[in-house]
Amino acid sequence: MLRRDFLKYTSVFAAMALFPNTLKAATYTGPLWVFVQASGGWDPTSLCDPKGYLDEDLDSNLNPTSTAMNKSFANADIAASTSAPAIKYAPIRGRDDNNVDYDFATFFDKYGSELLVVNGIDTQTNGHDAGRRYMMSGKLSEGYPAISALIAGISMPSSPLAFITGGGYDETFGVVAGTRLSNMNAINELAFVNKRNETTTYVSESDFDRLTQARASRTKRTIEKQKLESIKKLAQQYGLAHSGSNELEKLVEFLPTDVTTHPDRNNTVFSQGRFAMAGYKAGLTSSVNIQIGGFDTHGNHDASHIPRLARLLKGVDLLKQEAENQGISNDVIFVIGSEFGRTPGYNGGNGKDHWSVSSMMFMGKGIQGGRVIGSSTHRHDANKLNATTLVEDENGINITYAHINKAMRKLASIENNELITQYYPLSGAIEDLNLFT
Repeated sequence: MLRRDFLKYTSVFAAMALFPNTLKAATYTGPLWVFVQASGGWDPTSLCDPKGYLDEDLDSNLNPTSTAMNKSFANADIAASTSAPAIKYAPIRGRDDNNVDYDFATFFDKYGSELLVVNGIDTQTNGHDAGRRYMMSGKLSEGYPAISALIAGISMPSSPLAFITGGGYDETFGVVAGTRLSNMNAINELAFVNKRNETTTYVSESDFDRLTQARASRTKRTIEKQKLESIKKLAQQYGLAHSGSNELEKLVEFLPTDVTTHPDRNNTVFSQGRFAMAGYKAGLTSSVNIQIGGFDTHGNHDASHIPRLARLLKGVDLLKQEAENQGISNDVIFVIGSEFGRTPGYNGGNGKDHWSVSSMMFMGKGIQGGRVIGSSTHRHDANKLNATTLVEDENGINITYAHINKAMRKLASIENNELITQYYPLSGAIEDLNLFT
């Protein structure tokens, strides 16, 4: 199809959000997708693809040398989840946002039976931008939306809060409007724009309703006058930005009362995820991007990187508990990953550099847990696997982010949508790996 046809196609999404009485979408009944992006390139060998030091990595004083995979634990001490022995993890702990120890065993023992770990992923790059793009779109080159945006745009085109993002790779290319909601204190002001304080308003409610209707009518007339689809789309997005207060009011209704006082409110994963869960409960949100940074540890790796991993795991743990509290624990899918891994061994500054082998973790609705797919050598090189059996096979394939995105599209039931097949297919002979069931 021509580019102008694409613009007409994507403009439908914005039009449905602005004028839901004229274009209705089916009610979304799918899960909430929570994408957690560890920005900077995490170290799976210190997490879910553990590699400790060996005897030959020790010096004469029994201290791990720079050639050791990790200095914090020995290979012989690698632990297994008590709820899913197939899942191994680094036997270490780190400090969370409140400077309290969080033991990795807490996470992996609790959620092992729900977790799917994919190790030995060939990221095909050690560049930050390309890696983030590839992990979240299945495409190394530019031009594809994040899968989180595709899921939201296809599943909830009429909701201005369908896709909530806290950063990471969140390109939408017009398939949905990404909404950044990270400031807890600003939500009430955005949701109740006519409220001066708890008891008074700027104008009467009847006048405010007339103003809102007049603005929507003016925007509609502006859109109808436009001949260029690009200008029409901008006008629709302008109208959409002014039409979301009612949706924000619904979101506020479902926000927990302790969002600004919870002891773990500074945990990025937890605080951003709570917004999305409230939006999902309100029937407004289908996916969220959560970004937690600080993983690009070229120096002082163990002291800097391990606490970030602990905060990430604690945040996901808290979100799982929040889903239980909200009664949606069976309706959430977690996707946790990073743009690439980190080198085997340490550099001269006790840091680890970029490495094009990584891991991802999944759990939630439609995902068979308690399993590990893929593997890597002790020096963290990816092992090939059989595309059918998913077991190690030297004549097999390298699993990539393209394979994972293809599987996620299938799990989200969007792989045959026209937007996917016409504009964002995953090109090449990408094997259909049965990762999740």
